[in-house]
Amino acid sequence: MLLRVGHEAPEIEATAYHQGEFKEVKLSDYDGKWRVVCFYPGDFTFV
Repeated sequence: MLLRVGHEAPEIEATAYHQGEFKEVKLSDYDGKWRVVCFYPGDFTFV
């Protein structure tokens, strides 16, 4: 799948740490709001 600026993002589900606890969050939980998704695939790897 090719991601492009201005196109709809695929559904993403992840575990997040918020206010002292872990919880499952989905991109669709924030429908109707602005979202910024950041990632760095090289984290914890020997690149």
